[in-house]
Amino acid sequence: MGLTKEQEVDCMNKFGNVRMFSYCTDAALKKLCSNAVPVSYPKGQVLTHQGMPMENLIVVSSGVIQESKEISGQMHTWGDITPGNALGSNHVLRKDACAASAKCITPVFGYKMESEALTNVLMDPEVAPDVMYSLHREIRRHMNLLQTPLLEQHAKPTPIFATSVAAALESFYRSALNSYLNAKLTGQAPATLFPNMGVQIPTRVAYINGFKGLRHFFENNIDADDYENPEAVRLAEAILPGIIMTPVSSILEACNAGHMNPEPLHTRWIRGLAPRAIREIIFGVGLNQLSDYFEERIPIDDESPALRNALGSLCAGVIAGYFSHIPHNLSTLKLMNPQKSYSHHMKDLIDHAESRVPNNIQSPFARRVGASFLALVFPKGLAIRTSQIVGSFIILNGTINSLKDFDVLNLPTSLTAR
Repeated sequence: MGLTKEQEVDCMNKFGNVRMFSYCTDAALKKLCSNAVPVSYPKGQVLTHQGMPMENLIVVSSGVIQESKEISGQMHTWGDITPGNALGSNHVLRKDACAASAKCITPVFGYKMESEALTNVLMDPEVAPDVMYSLHREIRRHMNLLQTPLLEQHAKPTPIFATSVAAALESFYRSALNSYLNAKLTGQAPATLFPNMGVQIPTRVAYINGFKGLRHFFENNIDADDYENPEAVRLAEAILPGIIMTPVSSILEACNAGHMNPEPLHTRWIRGLAPRAIREIIFGVGLNQLSDYFEERIPIDDESPALRNALGSLCAGVIAGYFSHIPHNLSTLKLMNPQKSYSHHMKDLIDHAESRVPNNIQSPFARRVGASFLALVFPKGLAIRTSQIVGSFIILNGTINSLKDFDVLNLPTSLTAR
């Protein structure tokens, strides 16, 4: 039974959605469908049995087929085949044994091709190259071709204009979350979410341009392979931007602390400098190398660069936010209460965490151990800090990525990688 005109159009659309035929021309799809027949199956019909030869290719037009696989005597759901997907494409050509059993869990309508018919049409010179190209693209989609090690990540083109716009936008987000985090740590509500923005915005622009610019500078002027220990050189290149930009970060932090520390800005910015340097190293590696590392490995088609960039930034932000949390808390507490030592601030964090220890733990020693664990592993304000870093990375990397080719008034692009 041949296809009606409506069925032929539907068949070509559904075959075109199957990965095996996704890059076939309309002419190739029409030849494929000329060898297919319409089929209907009731709910509950078993189409294949695990281990039996696969004799037909079935492309689903409507309905759902569920595959199940028996492993060591236990049945497991293998997955659902929905409209625009095919049953049997991996095994039908040579009638290999079915990897799973397939059953209609709804009434199903689709298009069936016998193994011999598919083999014959694949010999057509108008069809074969398209199918080969489609399969090649499918293989590339599943292969992780980009596997640059973390410390060997190369900088993307990062024009000053794009970086500056990104930093200006992100400064408001960062300031608001920072104010909330400071309130969480100190128990005092901030006077404003956006303090000293006249200082914060230009400082943040210089800060982010510094991170990106230093990365490009080191990459363009230092070849790690020229040294006896190239990995140590790459590590130094990764952490130096954080160390160099710590004073700039300190000014930003001091802008948020005026309600707690009455010292003048030019004095209070040095409070908490040592743990802040550790935090900035983590931030810099996260924003630069770690974001690129995860972006390479996100299993998304190349046609979605913005989504890939956002997900890579999210993954890097979660890690950087978590590991920078304790240094951030100590630097912030020292900034707001400079009269206390770091050990005193750490003791305060553990004391506050003791309220989160379950009440059924009565032993003072056990409660103290539990509080220390919570203060170090699940510290106070963790969700806010992590959300801040994740959002900052997404805003910064996303804005830079979207504006990297935009050159306004011929601004210099000295941050462009070699």
